[in-house]
Amino acid sequence: MTKKLNAFNVLLILTIIMVLLMAVTIFKAVGDDEDFAPLFPEMLSELNSINTVRFNSRQGDFTLYRQGGEWFISEHFDYMADGRQVRRMLVDIAESRILERKTDNPEHYLLLGVEGIEDGGESVQITMLDQDETVAQLVLGRTRDTARWDGPTQHYARRGGEDRSWLVEGYLNLSPVMMNWVRTQIVDIERERIAKVTITQPDGSSATLVNLGQRNRFGTPEDREATVFVYEQLGYDIAGSLHQLRMQDVQPAEQFSRGDAEVVTAEFTTFDGLVVTSETSFNDGFYFSTFSAQYDPASITAAPSDIVEMEVLKTPEQVQEEADWINENLSAWVYRLGGFTGTNLMRARSDIVTEASRTIPMPVDPMMMR
Repeated sequence: MTKKLNAFNVLLILTIIMVLLMAVTIFKAVGDDEDFAPLFPEMLSELNSINTVRFNSRQGDFTLYRQGGEWFISEHFDYMADGRQVRRMLVDIAESRILERKTDNPEHYLLLGVEGIEDGGESVQITMLDQDETVAQLVLGRTRDTARWDGPTQHYARRGGEDRSWLVEGYLNLSPVMMNWVRTQIVDIERERIAKVTITQPDGSSATLVNLGQRNRFGTPEDREATVFVYEQLGYDIAGSLHQLRMQDVQPAEQFSRGDAEVVTAEFTTFDGLVVTSETSFNDGFYFSTFSAQYDPASITAAPSDIVEMEVLKTPEQVQEEADWINENLSAWVYRLGGFTGTNLMRARSDIVTEASRTIPMPVDPMMMR
């Protein structure tokens, strides 16, 4: 019995040693002239020619393409991608550098996550093209754990069409999820530019807020500084609805129906003559808005001095360009907004201000009477 156990133990030890040797073979560093060289040596000089980027992974397939100066997503209604994010990705891939040579045996790819995308592999394959010609292809595998909490990360990767895998360093935390590449910012109009906001209900009733002659101060035209908002910052929040306005999702207006939902119109007028109009409805638990704009010289009004000093106001030519951009890029779409912004774009007067005479007094604290 003892001999059998000893034989079993020897076999177990030999098996463990073989597994460890295999792991060392796969993960060990091998000296090579390519160490610390760019993974794609020619890519930096070819960045301007790349006009298509294809993502393939088990999270799905999608294509980013450049037209003019903008990037778009083929599989999401050809809507705008976040161009800055796409350009940053291309530079990051081009600047990634080889740290160590790894295995070229396909049987060992699974350990590094560079097996490719076939049969549900966990790799992310990113193909960069100039028209139909491949400029570079990255098969991105697992992230290697390091003690660093910031800066570039380390990943296992392969160049498309090559067996050799590498440990590379760079900013390669690239999302394979399509919606993470959508341009979520709809428009960005500084709160300080807003001179007036008018929200009109379907029955024709409306509520108007105006700037009170000072940065970030708003009230109704009737009550001015005496305006009592439902909560103190509400005027500030409504006026800032278009500042870095982001969406949750988007779809073509021609494919969207509001059904019987009522539509509320909000008109934002800036000191420099830009008028942005939103039309918002509440459908199936979500807020949906469309946007249009115009340059109205008659709406130009003198801005408070503290706003002028901020240099956020634009020239007539710039405002016209801004209105044209909004109409060209936004008017054909319906945007799903978050509840905070959606609610503010639909508020009736009774949801904005409280008549001072109807304000409910707070009960007296008995402790204050002592």
